[in-house]
Amino acid sequence: VLIPRKEISRADNPLDLMSRALREGADLILFPEGTRSRSGVLQPFKGGIHHLARAFPQVELVPVGLENLSRILPAGEFLPVPLIARVRFGEPLKPLEEGESRTDFLARCRDAVAMLSGSAEAQDPR
Repeated sequence: VLIPRKEISRADNPLDLMSRALREGADLILFPEGTRSRSGVLQPFKGGIHHLARAFPQVELVPVGLENLSRILPAGEFLPVPLIARVRFGEPLKPLEEGESRTDFLARCRDAVAMLSGSAEAQDPR
């Protein structure tokens, strides 16, 4: 499910496409920052992952750390540069907890990814 970068409205909400794909049994790869920073520092997560976690509590959220991504595929580029990369998969996150705020959930998801990422990516911009 490719997400358009501009002109998103209620009529073409990307969450609708992702929800349909999950209902049909598809797996999704999400980049919850919305965009990558040019510095490689992991940015705060957007709220879409929270909406999906609330609507699909049975779906496992597996954090993935991508090391050296900012050099392999710099922000704004479309073709990867052939450099060494490392991908680390974490344990599935606990489902959205009863009463857990959106902010706390997004921070928990971001922290899980930061623990798996390279040192520059793990810096906290908050």
